[in-house]
Amino acid sequence: MKSPSNRRLAAILAADVAGYSRLTAADEEGTVAALRAIRSEVVEPLTEQHGGRIANTAGDSFLIEFRSAVDALRAALSIQDRLQERNAGVSEDRAVQLRIGLNVGDVISNGADILGDGVNVAARLEALAEPGGITASLSTVSYARKSITADFIPMGAQMVKNIPEPVEAYRVRVSGQTPHKTARAKVPRARLAAGAGILAVAVAGTLWWTAPRQPNPDQAVVARMAFPLPDLPSVAVLPLADSTGETGNAMLADGFSEDLITDLSRISGLFVISGNSSFAYHGQQISPAQFAEEMGVRYVVDGSLRRTGSAFRTNIRLTDTSSGQLVWAERFDGPLEDIFSVQNRIALDIAKALDLPLDNEERTGIEQVDTATIAAREAFQQGWALYARFNEADNLAAIPHFEQAVSLDPDYGRAWAFLAMAHLRPHIFLHWNAFAGQSSQMHIGLFYKYLKETSKHEAPLVHVIRAMVRLNLNDWGQGGGGNRGIGEARQEAAKAIALQPSDPEAHLVMGWALIAEGEPQEGLAFVRAAMRLDPKHPSHYTLFEAAAFFAMADYAQASALLLAELERTPGARELMPLAASVLALQGRQRDARAMVEQWHSGNSAASLPAAVKEYFFILRWTGASQYLNRRLTDGLLLAALPPGTTVASLKAELSLADASSQRQAARSLSLFGAAAAPAVPELTILLQSPSAFVRKEAANTLGNIGASAAPALAALDSLAGMGLAGKRAALAAERIRRSMAQEER
Repeated sequence: MKSPSNRRLAAILAADVAGYSRLTAADEEGTVAALRAIRSEVVEPLTEQHGGRIANTAGDSFLIEFRSAVDALRAALSIQDRLQERNAGVSEDRAVQLRIGLNVGDVISNGADILGDGVNVAARLEALAEPGGITASLSTVSYARKSITADFIPMGAQMVKNIPEPVEAYRVRVSGQTPHKTARAKVPRARLAAGAGILAVAVAGTLWWTAPRQPNPDQAVVARMAFPLPDLPSVAVLPLADSTGETGNAMLADGFSEDLITDLSRISGLFVISGNSSFAYHGQQISPAQFAEEMGVRYVVDGSLRRTGSAFRTNIRLTDTSSGQLVWAERFDGPLEDIFSVQNRIALDIAKALDLPLDNEERTGIEQVDTATIAAREAFQQGWALYARFNEADNLAAIPHFEQAVSLDPDYGRAWAFLAMAHLRPHIFLHWNAFAGQSSQMHIGLFYKYLKETSKHEAPLVHVIRAMVRLNLNDWGQGGGGNRGIGEARQEAAKAIALQPSDPEAHLVMGWALIAEGEPQEGLAFVRAAMRLDPKHPSHYTLFEAAAFFAMADYAQASALLLAELERTPGARELMPLAASVLALQGRQRDARAMVEQWHSGNSAASLPAAVKEYFFILRWTGASQYLNRRLTDGLLLAALPPGTTVASLKAELSLADASSQRQAARSLSLFGAAAAPAVPELTILLQSPSAFVRKEAANTLGNIGASAAPALAALDSLAGMGLAGKRAALAAERIRRSMAQEER
């Protein structure tokens, strides 16, 4: 339970960058540089000027605490005014704009960060703000309106997620200022469409739905949405209904739906929820309004598909759930061999209905048919349905279906790409239980074979695969893995995002690369963009989210994320080693040990030390951040220490006459870092041990302890230069002095 002294009333400013994913997809380096400049030149000085402090940042967002509502609102108005000046002359699609939410409420300290309902309300109000705009709660307005001249425009009571009572909200603008222009596109009425060999009937009453004359009472409510609406027009596709109950028809309908999502996700001006999340609603009875609220989108595509012999019929509609009105709807009939071209036409028609311009690359990508062989598409869909479950057994079961798809159509690029990924995934996430009796060399050899075949086709996924190889996989035949090229990985991820802007895996691998390069805040923004594109995301997305917080030394947040995900997905074993490490580094030794045992369950206890020592983490840091690799491994080794192992028990073992016991105790103490300070006197004595190995381990541990090991500096200096132990002593002395200097600053 939190101490009452940690709880207080505060004015909170929550801000994030509108359209951050779109901006970074267009110009990653320029956007990151612009955001850094905005923080240092606008947000930080204006926050300080108005007496606030930045409590938290996460790539594209800021959480700022002020002493009063007046200070918070003045800072918000100043920030937006300064940004408007900076954006003068910048094209609308390149301008960096913030959305700001303000609230006065109860907060709780969590280190430098703040938590509580006051923060949650501010974040929800920020989601209701226009790009470049400010939304404030009634509590903020009540305090500030007498001191600040501005327009306070009532929005009424807003029901927002996870807040039980309605929140009275206001839009705040400088007096006389016109509303900010938003990125919402004007939506024209449905259009007639026709094609050779296909009958397309526009909405006219012959469909199984009719456009309502009045707004649908079941329209979505923005304040009830699980996520803030994206800056771009946003859409989610409900898997097409199968009215026949026949397996073949259901597979065709699912493939049609998945391909339509893929086509729409190529459009840079559209935010598209991934197939993984859409198919979580497969077969469920859910209204477009509820689906939109749960996915956090404005538009929903739904419909049905029916195969009759060698022909098909599909009904498709696009609903604007903000009003409940139908935007576009059509029925398509035709021969079965035309079904793939119809699917592409639907994506183009939806783009047209939303007034979204397409460049040549986007149009070509949509119009290109992955396969014209229906049996190959059905085989692929069977494999994808298994692959998307993200578990070892289903991943293995997906492989024969992908193999069948490429045997039926050797030019099927997406099938080759997923076949390669199905063989790569066990190496990346160490999913080997289901591969019993099959060698890792066999699978990695097949992966490289299929990657070579995939590279002949311009499938966006090939760039994601290449980035993953650069970040985690050594050349074939070599053990383990390594980070072989972050620059190349980022280039490949950028290509994948450019080809398919709404692909969450492309954003995830970009986040992976940035975190590994030592830019965890920027990487976190991409990871969360991936999560937003795939709200029902697999568990490994949380692994990278937690890794970003680990890199920022926020072990409490990292462990909280991992434990919550493991509660949601108990079988996510790939999260357990990272969870054990951060729990141990947090000082939660008992919880860390329990996590290690859960991860190692089913194996002999005697094999645990070797399994922990040999474990290879998915993310490898490079350059100045390489020390994080050792820290992560040390945390896991600390978690695996025998139950009851403490600094005191290890300190006692240092006094034993057995050099082997002394060496092991010193090595284990090093894992505790600064917490091992009580053992400094005993470790200093061991620097005079007859055993060079004991001297080396004692020096290493003193270096890990840091500034608290200062009393050992004289002994370390005298040992320096005397063999291997002397080299370690010199390094340890350097680390201790560096730690002392940091503490003095």
